[in-house]
Amino acid sequence: MDFVPHDDKTVKEMLNVIGVKSLQELFQDVPSDLIIEKLNLSSGLSEPDLIRQLEKISHKNKVYSSSFLGAGCYFHYIPSLVDFVTSRSEFYTAYTPYQAEASQGYLQAIYEYQTMISRLTQMDVANASMYDGSTALAEAAIMSTIITRKSSVILLRGIHPEYVEVIRTYCWGQNINIKSANEENLKDMLSDDVAAVLFQSPNFFGDIEDVSNIIKNVRDNCPNCLIIQVMTDPTCLGVLKPPGATDVDIFVAEGQSFGITPSFGGPGLGIFTAKQKYLRKMPGRLIGKTKEINGEKEGFILTLQAREQHIRREKASSNICTNQALCSLAALTYLLALGRTGLKEVAKQNIQKTHYVKQKLSEIPGYKILNKKPTYNEFLVKCPDIEFLIEQCRQQELLPPLKLTNYYPEMKSIALVCVTEMNSKQSINNFLEAARSASKDNVEGQ
Repeated sequence: MDFVPHDDKTVKEMLNVIGVKSLQELFQDVPSDLIIEKLNLSSGLSEPDLIRQLEKISHKNKVYSSSFLGAGCYFHYIPSLVDFVTSRSEFYTAYTPYQAEASQGYLQAIYEYQTMISRLTQMDVANASMYDGSTALAEAAIMSTIITRKSSVILLRGIHPEYVEVIRTYCWGQNINIKSANEENLKDMLSDDVAAVLFQSPNFFGDIEDVSNIIKNVRDNCPNCLIIQVMTDPTCLGVLKPPGATDVDIFVAEGQSFGITPSFGGPGLGIFTAKQKYLRKMPGRLIGKTKEINGEKEGFILTLQAREQHIRREKASSNICTNQALCSLAALTYLLALGRTGLKEVAKQNIQKTHYVKQKLSEIPGYKILNKKPTYNEFLVKCPDIEFLIEQCRQQELLPPLKLTNYYPEMKSIALVCVTEMNSKQSINNFLEAARSASKDNVEGQ
């Protein structure tokens, strides 16, 4: 619908209806120092001039030749098929279905996405997606308290710090108590009021956790407590044991790595799966497959939505009433394009290239690899001069690794390095050259 600005007559009529004399009176609660009298906007431009202006502005963007930054958002290869499918008008312009049965094509696509995710994770059921990984984890935490009727959750060290903040925000409104623990003191933290233990593997620091050991610890000491696992890069499922094979109750992940570009940090895709017995407590929506009442023709329906806030607000188990339809379609297309062996190849290259960079970095004076466990994609390295390393990376047109003091002030001079299949041999050599330039010997010699 076109935007039609209100003329003076229309404004006056609306003010009369609500019983105020002027716009100033209408906005009287807004502090005067926040009110802008007039926007300093330039005059209108012709279309060619506007395009030239936008192109000029776009040149301010820094385009790096390769990236060593991960921390929850990753550069992975995206087959051309993904953009081709998601750019089709019947998908690209469609919103998540509300008049569901009229959207048979999209319902089938989401149904196939659910099936694909369920098979990949070996979990019993997957929903039609959440906003992103962080909100999926927060919803899982709340879901655990509804199932167990307990009021506390435990977060194991290693969960993405931004995910932790989202969990705290969600749980604050639900009066859910949040406890923090590590593997060493987890047993002591478990008690009768704990609804779930949440952990990330591979974790924020790249460590592949001993999932079986964590689960055994929880089951032995708190048998009625749920176990929730999260991943920020599920491409590792190409080689790692799926969560359904480890007795995880709820598994969530950020699906951005499945065919979705990092863009400017979004959008993401919240993958949400659970055991069959928790099906009716899951947030969001599920797509089902059915038949005609008086026939054999199959169709797809939006099912199990009665718990959503737009249906039964006062009894809703979650406030989400949508899904990331286009992003889930991208993930489905990505996984189909890679096939059975493709995701395994992606995961193998991630592991091999990361191990190579770790090994070569450890041979440079002043660098120390801090991970004690096997890693996937990412690892911690203590640097002789992290600021100089970041500057050298930028000079090589490399997006530098994450400086961890952004999240953990005590972790000085420590970088979180990410390597994926998109890092070529040349880009890796350039990164190692940047590291040598910032090595202890070179820095001391300057």
